[in-house]
Amino acid sequence: MTSARIGTQQAVLSRWIKALDTEAFKRRGIGLSDLVNAAPIALEHSCQRLIQAMFREKLLDSSALSACADGTTCLAISGRGRIRFDSLKSGPMGSWTITGKVSVENVQGVVKPVELPSDLLELIYDHLTVHNCTFARIESEINDSFANDILCIAFQRRWASQLSNIAKHDGYRNTLDWLHSNPQNSNPTALLEQWGTLGHPWHPNYKTKLGLDISQIIDFSPEFEARLPVMLAALRTDVCYIESMDPVESHTKWWQQRFPKAAEEWKQALIKLKLKPDDYTPIPVHPWQATTELPNLFPDEIRQHMLVITDVTAFTGHPTMSFRTVIPDGRRKAPLVKLPVSLRLTSVQRTISPRSVRMGPRVSRLLQEMHEIEPTLIHYLKIIPERVGIQYEPAQSDDDRARHIAAIFRDNPADLVDDGELAIPVGSLFAMDASGRPLLEQWIELRYNSNEPDAALKFYKEYISMALPGLLGFYLIFGVAFEAHQQNSFVILGTGQQPSKLLIRDFGDIRIDRQAFNKHALNIQLHDPHMTLFDDSNHVRDKFIHTTLMCHIGELSLLCARQWRIPHAVLWNALTKEIESVFYQFRSKVDAQRWEAERQAILFEDWPAKAFLRMRLEESSKDIVERIPNPLRTHSNAR
Repeated sequence: MTSARIGTQQAVLSRWIKALDTEAFKRRGIGLSDLVNAAPIALEHSCQRLIQAMFREKLLDSSALSACADGTTCLAISGRGRIRFDSLKSGPMGSWTITGKVSVENVQGVVKPVELPSDLLELIYDHLTVHNCTFARIESEINDSFANDILCIAFQRRWASQLSNIAKHDGYRNTLDWLHSNPQNSNPTALLEQWGTLGHPWHPNYKTKLGLDISQIIDFSPEFEARLPVMLAALRTDVCYIESMDPVESHTKWWQQRFPKAAEEWKQALIKLKLKPDDYTPIPVHPWQATTELPNLFPDEIRQHMLVITDVTAFTGHPTMSFRTVIPDGRRKAPLVKLPVSLRLTSVQRTISPRSVRMGPRVSRLLQEMHEIEPTLIHYLKIIPERVGIQYEPAQSDDDRARHIAAIFRDNPADLVDDGELAIPVGSLFAMDASGRPLLEQWIELRYNSNEPDAALKFYKEYISMALPGLLGFYLIFGVAFEAHQQNSFVILGTGQQPSKLLIRDFGDIRIDRQAFNKHALNIQLHDPHMTLFDDSNHVRDKFIHTTLMCHIGELSLLCARQWRIPHAVLWNALTKEIESVFYQFRSKVDAQRWEAERQAILFEDWPAKAFLRMRLEESSKDIVERIPNPLRTHSNAR
């Protein structure tokens, strides 16, 4: 055992000790046994994502796999023996499922279990199709994700058990029934945002949070029921840029109307410093940013009072599935606030670009205009508008610095549903309840009084017939590819327990096909002429397929196949038929040539798979996309 490996294991144990001593873990009654039981589950998660990425991204050749005499699946490692998987199965969409242990058998036949995901990476590193990368960095990221996932699983399971007990005590059928029907739950959507935070279903670094110690991870992360003091800073008006979706008299007055107590305290704090409040604009700041990053990045601006970091707490932020987007005091009607955090979370530094500040409100306004042009779409999909964007903008523009001081205010999904409805984050449907079942199963029981495969298939068909007309309709008619993956999508549980509509948020990376867009009497002011509107239809389509058909609906298909043993062919055949139906539903509203081209590409041509691991190995800041077989192809009818 190498000293580096021993050090990694000791670091994991140190995290456990520190986590168990936090107020959050004590409040939930989490003990050492919870962490011990969570460790093998986290290892399975990490190894599954790692192996899946390697095969899907063509970093390893899956044809090298072989069946061993004892029923395991083996992968030969030249000169080092072979890796053994208790159960490794491939599925549609380049997916791979690991169940049970992963071990390594050396050339002498000695078998040892893989105990860290970096063990698996180290074994096959020399066989990867990409080289000259920093192995130590990738190793630390993957191990950090694994260690954090152990804590997350332990916390989530104990939390799920306690929620289940409360629901049963109060006479409800299950936790989802209690969240939906109990009027005493002030914001069940916010609770599901936190409890259901699982991380990206494809990314090997799905829980990586480098740069934070364990207490900060727990204090700031949604999966640990975080409550954090968002600070209130002041930007001198002459270095402040504001973009509003709707005309407003002033951002300061807009802020005062929504946060009157903090606004008054902010005003008094500036007066105490002998500064004029009228010369400044309030801007909330994440506590990490306020205490760690801004003093180091902007010492001159702070000294010159261009930027003032007050000791006023703007509000208590409840982080959502997006670490940096918070709900003020967990309220249903408060605007959600997206804040920059200059940390590498998953694999990207989570700042806010000047483009996002400007284009969020502009795109929100544009999408509302599209709804007016094609009102049928609002029956299937509503957007969560980004109302205001605010950013530091000095005379000498510098986007790389400006992205560290910003905020975007968007509507609250809980405030966009009618009485008797519940906005459920799609990602939370995959989270396991106290019985080890996905939350989706609870919903199916509420809907059909059954959790049998027939009920699951019926629900799946109902879900895709609700989701696809809005998402695919927007794409076909206007060329809009939302980033509609699990974290950005909400499905509304209706008064009849049915999935009734989608809500979509976050327009920072939306892509629009210029040719389709230009068919309508619409205009949008672009911050960057090379972004948002694209001449390359393939680039826009890749976004639609990857986020909507793969990471959202495709993953839902895989979940139904795993949980209810529904044959993949049955699910993908149903999805194909629904996509065909939507194409014909909107055929008269789409240019004939575009309609044919999109139908061919979506139903028959290879699909794009974003290569997250390859991007990290090659240190690429740009998307790398591999092509994989289209899972709809065999179910589609050529025309």
